[in-house]
Amino acid sequence: MLKETFESVSTYLCEDAQWIKLNSINNNWSKDPVFYNYHKLGNKQKGTNGEYVVERLMKGLNHTVTSPENTGHDRIIDNIKSEIKFSLAVSEKDKIVKDKFIINHVSIDKDWERLIFCGINPKPDWGNMKKRRDDSLHYERIRMYFMKKSDFSDYMKGSGEKVFKHQQGGEKVENDDYICTDFFGLINLSFVKHISEW
Repeated sequence: MLKETFESVSTYLCEDAQWIKLNSINNNWSKDPVFYNYHKLGNKQKGTNGEYVVERLMKGLNHTVTSPENTGHDRIIDNIKSEIKFSLAVSEKDKIVKDKFIINHVSIDKDWERLIFCGINPKPDWGNMKKRRDDSLHYERIRMYFMKKSDFSDYMKGSGEKVFKHQQGGEKVENDDYICTDFFGLINLSFVKHISEW
């Protein structure tokens, strides 16, 4: 009975509009010759690819980049243990929101000295870029900033509202794993510097 029911449901799903919608792939980056497939990758592969992009960028900016000493950082850049976070601008339905990035899994306990964040925006001529009402930043295709771990640690120990929030279980389980979805708030922190100041 189950086999027959599955065959019947499978036939139905092949033509069901809701099923087709549920299985549609975010194709908002299809016009990007570099990142058109990025959304199809698993999280681990996205991380690896983002690290490689930042490695190539830093080498292009005449910095020395070598392999990490351990799993507590992603690269050693100019003899500095560097953690790398990378994000494409986030989609909302069929639009890509300019400068809306996610920085995942930032941990103070890991063995890094500086964290680099690299965010990529869509090109306006694709016609699917959304700008938020409160967006006062001029357009740039790439955003790249860094911070020192000592500054980040002091910031997280301080009082007041934070742009980084606990991730995966949160403060209740004393989890040293943070996420930031407020890019504007991030770059306005006094200790977050543009990559040109590396």
